[in-house]
Amino acid sequence: MRDTLRLLMMSANLSGYGESNGFLGFFEKDTRYEPGMEESAVDFFMRYFRNDLEYFVIASSVHANSDEVGHYGDDLIQGLVQSGLVRQFSYKKRFGRDPSSQKYTESVEKEWSDISLIKGDDFSIVCIRSLLVAKMVVYGLYGHCFIMAPDWQLAFYPHDDFGFGVIGLGDDANVRVAHDFLAQADHLPGMHSSIRMPSTS
Repeated sequence: MRDTLRLLMMSANLSGYGESNGFLGFFEKDTRYEPGMEESAVDFFMRYFRNDLEYFVIASSVHANSDEVGHYGDDLIQGLVQSGLVRQFSYKKRFGRDPSSQKYTESVEKEWSDISLIKGDDFSIVCIRSLLVAKMVVYGLYGHCFIMAPDWQLAFYPHDDFGFGVIGLGDDANVRVAHDFLAQADHLPGMHSSIRMPSTS
């Protein structure tokens, strides 16, 4: 498991996933937002990999800032906090009240980069689905969330344009699996895919 996390940290550019050397593409909405788009993107992911999910690993630093929660998706956050998949705390209490200070910025970055690994089968499918949906839509939810397939050396991530991106981890990433997934996602109503070849640098 530690090797998997090390491979992720070496392969993913956490400042901009699309800048990662192994970035293989993404799918996202290409029409105006319609309610339920986030669920349909997540359900497609869960359906597509239904036979493999038990082998996947979640790499997450996702947490809720209780100062901001309360706008949308509270029921999702409550369930995730109770399950132990997501932590919740006050940024103001933990980092101070001056978001422009260097100390505040460094503390937030440290919190975001504190990624831990969770075996996919340690939580119910319902919990994992809620985490992926929440990462797309819930205000006040921060941190990184990757669903990793160690056998294929791929990391999938949900993003707030209601889809998933894929990063290849190292030189042995299974590019075909990633591209097939994105090609299928391109057929989803209201979605389009952008498929990339990994950088050779």
